[in-house]
Amino acid sequence: MKFIQEKFRERLYQAIRDDFALERGDIIFTLPPDRRLGDLSTTLPFILAKKAHLNPTSVGERILARIAGQWPECSRVELARGGFLNFFIDRRFLLSHLIAVSAPAAAPPSPSGKAIVEHTSINPNKAAHIGHLRNACLGDMLARALSFLGQTVEVQNYIDDTGIQMADVVWGLLHHRRLDLAAIREMPHVAATLWDLYAEVNTLFAGDPALEEARTRVHQRIEAKQEPEYSVSRFLSLAVLRDHLDLMAELDIRYDLLVRESDIIELDFFKQAEALLKERGILYPSADPEKSGCWVIRYRREDIEKIIVRSNGTITYVGKDIAYQLWKFDLLGRDFRYTPFYTYGEGKTIFLSETTTGETLPGRFGRAERVFNVIDVRQSYLQNLIGQVLADLGHSLQSRSYVHFAYEMVALTPRCVRELGLRVTPEEETKVYLEVSGRKGRAVKADDLLAMLIDKSRQEVAARHPELEAEALAAIARAIAVGALRYFMIKFNLNSVIAFDFHDALNFEGDTGPYLQYTLVRLNSILRKLGSDLGPLPAPADLDPSALEATELENFWDILLNLSGLELQVELAVSGSDPAALASTAYSLCQKFNHYYHRYPVIAEKNAARQNLRLALIRIFKERMGILLHIMGIPIPERM
Repeated sequence: MKFIQEKFRERLYQAIRDDFALERGDIIFTLPPDRRLGDLSTTLPFILAKKAHLNPTSVGERILARIAGQWPECSRVELARGGFLNFFIDRRFLLSHLIAVSAPAAAPPSPSGKAIVEHTSINPNKAAHIGHLRNACLGDMLARALSFLGQTVEVQNYIDDTGIQMADVVWGLLHHRRLDLAAIREMPHVAATLWDLYAEVNTLFAGDPALEEARTRVHQRIEAKQEPEYSVSRFLSLAVLRDHLDLMAELDIRYDLLVRESDIIELDFFKQAEALLKERGILYPSADPEKSGCWVIRYRREDIEKIIVRSNGTITYVGKDIAYQLWKFDLLGRDFRYTPFYTYGEGKTIFLSETTTGETLPGRFGRAERVFNVIDVRQSYLQNLIGQVLADLGHSLQSRSYVHFAYEMVALTPRCVRELGLRVTPEEETKVYLEVSGRKGRAVKADDLLAMLIDKSRQEVAARHPELEAEALAAIARAIAVGALRYFMIKFNLNSVIAFDFHDALNFEGDTGPYLQYTLVRLNSILRKLGSDLGPLPAPADLDPSALEATELENFWDILLNLSGLELQVELAVSGSDPAALASTAYSLCQKFNHYYHRYPVIAEKNAARQNLRLALIRIFKERMGILLHIMGIPIPERM
């Protein structure tokens, strides 16, 4: 209903701006929880009354008097108790509009600036695990939603190639397994090999100060570019990164730029940021004896000092991240060089940050108007600190435009852990979920998870369609697996720990990705049976809603009204950091459609007027629901 929302906002603004201290941004629309309260609602009377210390009802009555007769799209406009202004959309107008936009393209890019969405950001020291998939699925959905809403979007993936985790596996290969660089370069399946090694060396490090000291020395040698540690870390990080990109490509998750932490360090981005922070007194030497020699920033929300520069002169993670976020907003006056790194099947190329080699591409990357960082909730403190720093540097607009898209972790049900071949104790069997830990060796590689989902999907589809050839069966199984996984990762509230389970995710009934896919597959089957060339949708004048009996007509309008709110639902999901609301909307709409079609078939209907109305509804539903599934990254298989 965004098309109406924008029109109504401007109309309200023009009608009452001389009567009230009003900004366009004050006029915010929502979807009422009950259609009996209207199809679109705003609390504008309450907002204006609060500003002017007036009664909301009297303000609402003044607004109604000003806008009387200006709403041809509405059957009526009402003022409800509490300062709600409710709009009831004219049903014929609604049908006409949805027919006119029956094949909408994504909104054109906004001329006002770009949004940078940073997501995935897996340490390049081992294969990705299931927890990383929630981050990537949420981030990709956010990028798709912003693009749909008309925002120019740049997707970035931050590569922490200098952290202690990299030192873990470099030490493990060079000093534990005693391989040289040549042998390491010949290793097959690098990411999978490092998966087991990472858990192994962390078991060795536990409680052994000498080994921990040896790892620290390796870390220092990597940062100092000493050989062979530096070359080993460089090779491993890029090899693992390619494996990560291959996996995400299987899930149709794409990036524009890969930013390496090592390049941020080598180009001295932090030195520029450090000068700005010291000049404003934001970064200062700590007086705390325990932090002697350290430079810190005070985090006011918790009144604590966060170390940014250690006493040995090395920079903490948050220091590097502050520099990176300033670069995103073009507040450093510096830039990377860039080189093509990875090309997708359709020809799209991902660029990798560089220091001395590569191209200078002024203005190509960064320079964001808004920044969204998809990072788990455990990083909230650091993300809030960065927002504080932006404001303290005088960049209040950027601070308000800096969004931490936080989420809780992914766990596994005990049943899922057993199916993965991992041990479950009797005590653990009683738990709702079991935590994932790559460091402790209890985790599932994302590649293995996807392979198992595909295999289980293949078994289900083969049982339903034994006539399918292997190639067609494989394509359908993959689409179902991807849809199941992606939907499962976004359908839960971001504040909820989610427990992954194969059976729950792959169920063809209920609140699952396959259920949504099945609805569209069923719909496409109906359209194929009615003929391959249906032509354009009929003109509204050629459709007669009075041909439907009262109960069906009520269901007919209810589905259309819900479909008309797609743009607003996407906007609210982004602004409220609530992707689960989109999943809920999709599931509810598919339930409504399946219930409608079960009661009111199309192909068997003999009355031409009724059949035309039902067919128009199906075609509008297909287009709008197809958009919603695309935003969620859910493919539509040929059959199920």
